[in-house]
Amino acid sequence: MIRFSFLSFALLGILFSNTALAATPQDDIQCKVEQDQVNTAIFVETMVSQTYRTCGKGTIANLEVIASVQFNGGTVDMGVMDAHMTPRALKTFTADNYNGVSLLMDNLSIPALQGDEFIIMIKAYNGASLVMPATDDATNFIGEVRLGGTPEAKNLKFTSGLRGATPELDAANEGRTRGNDSQTTGAHARSAAGLDLNVEGDCVTAQRNSTGVLNFEGQTFMQLFYACDKGRIGEIKLATPFVEPGFSFEYALLRFDNSIIATGFFTSEDVTDGELQLTFDKGAVSKDQTVLLKVTCPQGARIAALAKGASDANFGRLYVNGQSIQYNLAMAIGVDSANASDVQSENDGRDELEIGAYPVPFGESLSITIRGVVKAGATLQLLNHVGMPERVISLAGGQLDAPIRFTDLDQLRPGLYTIRLINGDKVMSKRILKG
Repeated sequence: MIRFSFLSFALLGILFSNTALAATPQDDIQCKVEQDQVNTAIFVETMVSQTYRTCGKGTIANLEVIASVQFNGGTVDMGVMDAHMTPRALKTFTADNYNGVSLLMDNLSIPALQGDEFIIMIKAYNGASLVMPATDDATNFIGEVRLGGTPEAKNLKFTSGLRGATPELDAANEGRTRGNDSQTTGAHARSAAGLDLNVEGDCVTAQRNSTGVLNFEGQTFMQLFYACDKGRIGEIKLATPFVEPGFSFEYALLRFDNSIIATGFFTSEDVTDGELQLTFDKGAVSKDQTVLLKVTCPQGARIAALAKGASDANFGRLYVNGQSIQYNLAMAIGVDSANASDVQSENDGRDELEIGAYPVPFGESLSITIRGVVKAGATLQLLNHVGMPERVISLAGGQLDAPIRFTDLDQLRPGLYTIRLINGDKVMSKRILKG
């Protein structure tokens, strides 16, 4: 545990000096929100949050919070949440990517209006601890600090830069990641006037609006969405102003348990007027079923796709190299609804057993429903992102009328998890998200 005796003069010099910090791009930063005065320190071994309001309209481009970290084999997560507690950005810091003086997130593109409220969340895991310079001078308060959920009469030392919005979408070929290999994708705030993705089908699942350009370079990305009716996915369109010529890109349409609906390839020649069209001769789904479109970019290849800050949680979530980011692609999906004869003659994607989970994303508890009959001795497992079990429950045989409940999950890190049911010689999986 960190004590006052730990604060040597050397550490105080690091925390409270005017030493230059890691540089962030400043070419088009139009305003900064900062709390710079320091006269005290906050000791963090659990979680601390800082609220603030943006100084203009545009996108949050970078965020830096001054902190001296002792990792002790642990990690520190820093995230940005909006006023509705919707995650907008998340980064995990370890002893390997910590710069020695601050927690720095740059190449962000979080849409904001002037006066919008955001919350910086910082949490220490597995023995990590932080000493964070702050002020207790009320005349210099930017927002509110909470330590372990309790309000503190202090403010952290931090800086947030905001980039003003530009009026035209003209940077699909320019919007590359700016010299930061740790970032999964680069984004620039642009307006996407006139975006219109029309698809064929009885119902359309769509995230058409756009506020930015995402560039995927040698990466795999997955866009999650929900089917709007029971039937067959016939067509998907994505707004892609640029697809690297001379490369073949693999795509797959997946259910949430990673079972494959359809696969294929596309090239730059399949893009017309900035739209990539994918067609399917199979793709049975149920109403509200979670579906993922997965695209793999070869090394050396790039796709520029229009996207929107993920304020519409009902549409889905975008994952880049397995990590959730604060965007959804601009896309539309047409579903041809099934009639009675289709239901009798075609597989609609359901198995004999079905697993359901709520709430998603889950927090300190998770309820699992199993539709169907399980065998005696069946097991239900909650697996982490590397496939290791976090919780295991043995099930009695027969019809399960009540949900199975996992509790005390608040210590698990946010991210992707898997529910796995082992029922005799059959194994079923469902991927879920922890917030």
